Amino acid sequence: MSLFKKKCEYCKSKIEKNEEVFRDVKVPGFIGTRKKAFCSKEHADSYETEIAGHCKSSKGGSCCG
Repeated sequence: MSLFKKKCEYCKSKIEKNEEVFRDVKVPGFIGTRKKAFCSKEHADSYETEIAGHCKSSKGGSCCG
């Protein structure tokens, strides 16, 4: 039953139950980290490097940014 399957945050493919790799990653627009599901360790690492690059290049729109 595919009703409650999670999707990989990197490739958006559905993940079978008990095959998820969870990692706390930084989410742009939020303070702190959130627990996200990935289909493999490689996708988790790739997602973290992409987000780190995105967070460094984006500037805040506030008075302090």
